[in-house]
Amino acid sequence: VPALVLAIPAALLAFAIVWETVPAKYESSAILKIQQYEQIVAFENAKQRSTEFLTYRDTQKGFIKSRAVLTSALRDPKVAECRTMSTISHPVEWLMKELNVNEQISPEFLKISLQGEYPEDLALIVNAVKDSYLNEVVYNERNKRIENLRKAEESHRDVDKRVRAAQQKIEHLATNLGTVDPKNLLLDQGRIQQKISDLDKELRELDGAILAEEALQAQGLSGGLMGTDPGLLSMAGGGSRNTGSAGLSGTQSLGQQLFLLRQKIVQFEGTTRNPNHPDLVAWREQEKLLRSMMGGGIAQGADGTTTPVPFSRVAYLKKLRDAAATEIATQEKLYNEKNLQRIDLEREQREIDPDVKMRESLAQQIREQEVELNAPDRISSVQEANVPEEREIKKKTQLATLAGLGMLGCIVCGFTLFEWFSYRIGAATDISSEVGLRLIGTIPSPDRGGLLGMGIFAGKVDYDEWNRAVTESMDVVRTFLMRHIDPARPASILVAGASANEGKTTVSCQLAASLARTGKRVALVDCDLRRPSAHMMVGGQQGPGISELLRGDATIDDIRQQTQAPGLTFIGAGNVDQRVLQLLSIDGGRGLIQQLKSRFDFVVIDTSPLLFVAEPSMLAQNADIVLLATRKDYSRVQYVTQARDSLRSLQIPLLGAIMVGADSDFQRQTYGYQQEVVRMTNT
Repeated sequence: VPALVLAIPAALLAFAIVWETVPAKYESSAILKIQQYEQIVAFENAKQRSTEFLTYRDTQKGFIKSRAVLTSALRDPKVAECRTMSTISHPVEWLMKELNVNEQISPEFLKISLQGEYPEDLALIVNAVKDSYLNEVVYNERNKRIENLRKAEESHRDVDKRVRAAQQKIEHLATNLGTVDPKNLLLDQGRIQQKISDLDKELRELDGAILAEEALQAQGLSGGLMGTDPGLLSMAGGGSRNTGSAGLSGTQSLGQQLFLLRQKIVQFEGTTRNPNHPDLVAWREQEKLLRSMMGGGIAQGADGTTTPVPFSRVAYLKKLRDAAATEIATQEKLYNEKNLQRIDLEREQREIDPDVKMRESLAQQIREQEVELNAPDRISSVQEANVPEEREIKKKTQLATLAGLGMLGCIVCGFTLFEWFSYRIGAATDISSEVGLRLIGTIPSPDRGGLLGMGIFAGKVDYDEWNRAVTESMDVVRTFLMRHIDPARPASILVAGASANEGKTTVSCQLAASLARTGKRVALVDCDLRRPSAHMMVGGQQGPGISELLRGDATIDDIRQQTQAPGLTFIGAGNVDQRVLQLLSIDGGRGLIQQLKSRFDFVVIDTSPLLFVAEPSMLAQNADIVLLATRKDYSRVQYVTQARDSLRSLQIPLLGAIMVGADSDFQRQTYGYQQEVVRMTNT
């Protein structure tokens, strides 16, 4: 209450001072709208290409306050020569500092604002910055899209030109080949090869027939010259020719007939299984007749009649052979030409495929870019900056309110800190002067040193030196206790604290270890049934323990735990339930303490805080000695005094208090002599 009595008027005074001293300024602002999604229309289906909106918006905020945009805005003579900018030596840096860009209205709206004393200048500057941003960033991006579209169209024209030229060449090759199907081309080449093979076979047969006929002539067995029957020549095709031609033309017709007849026989033999087919027998007889003929022809008389002219068989066979050889050469040439054309066709088809795909891809890109260019801009101007008519007091109000709240908080915090340090035990002398208790000893606390005893700014701790310091401190406490205890009788020592975190468990464990060093049988009992923690300090288990002993579920031998310290036994709290608390309240733990004293020389009891629960007070009434643990800069004088009065009202033998953390600088001061002795011993 005293703090508020002083703080509220001071806060109002600070508010008034700031309100009067800080002038309110004019503010002009323009608003831009950013679409959350970039609108893209992909032909039949509409879609939205999502962009990380927050990142995009922050990027645009950076563009607005960028040096390039602000410099472009200042190129306007009206802006550069206005009253606001004419007196500023570095206008770009000033705008970067004073121009405010935020999204106070909505996440999709950017507000560009500027405060100053000249309202007309503010509107002029803000609009210039906005227009410069739209021209330099937004519209420039659109121009880049237009340029990309132009380049894509040029590339599409070049690729389309190559594709069309290749297609014309493919059409020309297809016309020559008769087809563009690779399978049909292979079939055509196969037929040509088969024809060449048949002609080769026929050529070999003719060569054999010529050799045989020449051999017969040499032996005089050949018929020599033969006449040609006109009917036969007519059947062979000679009659269909001009009857006035020479005998050679008749021979040529007969040779063609023999060649065609042989082809017909070969084809028929390939399609029938009956070698004695009537047609096949007739063709073979005709073949024999033609082969028996020798060269000659048909002569025509003056009256128009034809007479047979004898001709040589060898000459006739040679003419047939020459005709077959000529046909073979023709077919081979045709085969080679078609093969080259087929290779050219396949090469052109392979080369045109990538260009066709590229042309289709470029066409798709062009269509998409054209649609994007027709889509609405993602960033648009919503509001131009207007000349403000009134001063903006919002910022002034915020500053004044902040000053008032700051003054209020400072005064309240000051009173709180004053109360914190004024009503806490800050030195060993406070135990006797403020609380009225005897100080039995102190223990340094490395984990709770520093500011407020919370380890803040405590510094680095030498734990070996701390262990030696704690050992000596507890030995001093033990010596004091032994003067108030009958050495011939077992004793129970209860260590309590006014509130939590005052070091009672630390004192209990260290005191038990110090008593065990004298060779006595010592039991450390964790009777903090609410928040047991002693087992963590000695490296033991929480249960089974006192709870099981009170319920009768275990004996002392079942619950005792040996520790690393010789002669020190630890007994944990066990599994606590409501029944355990009820059993403990029956006799206040008298039977429990007596049972433990019958087995040990010293029983050190760690309990809960005195002011919070009833168990410590019940146990304290049956203990031989009670010690009160306190912590420097943490224990409150009021709580410690209340705990002292509570124990004295119950006529409990409160021997004194032990302070934890009293020697926080023990590494440099308290035990300097011991460090020097160790250093001398090592040398």
